[in-house]
Amino acid sequence: MRGRISRSVVHDAVGVSATARNGFVLVAALVALVVIALLITGAFFASGQELGVARNELRDQQAFGFAEYAVARAIESWDGPARELMTPGQTVQLAPVSNTALYSSAFVTRLDTALYVIVAEGRIVSGDGSGLRRRVGVVVRTVRDGAPINPPMRVTEQPWSELY
Repeated sequence: MRGRISRSVVHDAVGVSATARNGFVLVAALVALVVIALLITGAFFASGQELGVARNELRDQQAFGFAEYAVARAIESWDGPARELMTPGQTVQLAPVSNTALYSSAFVTRLDTALYVIVAEGRIVSGDGSGLRRRVGVVVRTVRDGAPINPPMRVTEQPWSELY
């Protein structure tokens, strides 16, 4: 036995060496760290996705609100004599409204002698280049009980519609 170093291995009652048990603990700890890291990464990814969804929902509501504002402005600034000159089926674009990243356009279409439809589109352009738009349509009447009215009234059966 000259030049040979002998190692003694201690076996427990089951027959597993202490060296093998220490190696298993190291592997189990590494697997646990990987699982924990994956859980943390998944949580960060999910929170980032939730932030994006919330931001887009806010932009969607801003565009929708701006489209409604454009309809209300079109009704408020109604030009009765100019609308009376329109023929049924004719569409006129109103002056656009803009506010920083928000922009809207509105159109008035004459349906018959007393009914008009106002369609407004609210658009928002964000810094990341994505654009979003929402459209709203409102049917209004310019005659009530045989008498002309200015500004027009919304048709009560269907005050406004979201258009796609």
